[in-house]
Amino acid sequence: YEGRMADDRTQSALAILRAIGTGSVPIEPFTGDARWWWNGGLDLPIAAFAALLADLHTQTEDGIAVTPELVLSQDDSVMIEATSAARLINGRIYANRYIFLFHFDGTAIREVREYSDSAHVNATFDLGG
Repeated sequence: YEGRMADDRTQSALAILRAIGTGSVPIEPFTGDARWWWNGGLDLPIAAFAALLADLHTQTEDGIAVTPELVLSQDDSVMIEATSAARLINGRIYANRYIFLFHFDGTAIREVREYSDSAHVNATFDLGG
């Protein structure tokens, strides 16, 4: 059973990364108090992160394609190393490298910790501030 739960967690985490490309992250896989933390200075409830992602999506031509490269699962966590690619409507190219650390409560995601090049994010997207 534990092996199947780890597989379910991995598939859930990968599904969230695929959803980023659509600009719409589903709330259902998360706990009610789940957070999305980013090393660039954000620590948001999932609904607020989803709204931010939707805003960023409007700045792209076809969304942000996130490509997983290395996936590791241990205990209640899944770590995914990934890259991204996006062409923005302002002509800029967004290409970043990430470590996403998903923490679970059972099969529900309780926290995502995103590590990426925050200077590149800030230089590429209009973050309104």
